[in-house]
Amino acid sequence: MSQHRRPWWLLVNKPAGLVTTIQEESTPNERIFVIRGEPLVQGLAWLIWGPVTALVVVIALTGLAINFNIREQGGGMRFLFIAAFLILPALAWGVATIVMNRLSARHLQAERDAEAQKCVIRLNQAQGQLIYQIPTADTEEYLAFHQIRGIRATPAIGARDGKSLQLMLHTDRGKIVLLNEALGTTSQKIDLARELEASLRS
Repeated sequence: MSQHRRPWWLLVNKPAGLVTTIQEESTPNERIFVIRGEPLVQGLAWLIWGPVTALVVVIALTGLAINFNIREQGGGMRFLFIAAFLILPALAWGVATIVMNRLSARHLQAERDAEAQKCVIRLNQAQGQLIYQIPTADTEEYLAFHQIRGIRATPAIGARDGKSLQLMLHTDRGKIVLLNEALGTTSQKIDLARELEASLRS
């Protein structure tokens, strides 16, 4: 996991936590669970650059009105200026939002990818092995089924609310964290623990 440097003009809203999806793939001898979490990164172009552009248009129209002494002009010209004041700022807001959203889409996705976490858990029934790769590791680890004592969703150390769960693998070697508290919701971890336990028993 690496950090992506976003451009200075791109302001975002990024709540804490990850949006996690779990995909299951099955073959005759193997069940594979791919758990992927991405940060929720929302661009704020509509909230920042839209109003700024609309304000610039209002200032420009005000300057034109003063420069052309619009009060002294005919009714038709005054009507056109009033219509411009009503329409052009909103139009500029919309156009600026569309342009900035297109410019920022690549950066937002790069930031999501840079901070994404992925865990792969494979249950190989033919070989009697659980193979896992956690987000902080570059290689897969192998465990024989007989080395596994249980799979539990348990509170993280220091968790105060009891909702920050980790998916923990209890083995002969000790405890192994498959999913940290950021990756996966409480219900996802409980369901996944149940699925893995059922597969191990079968």
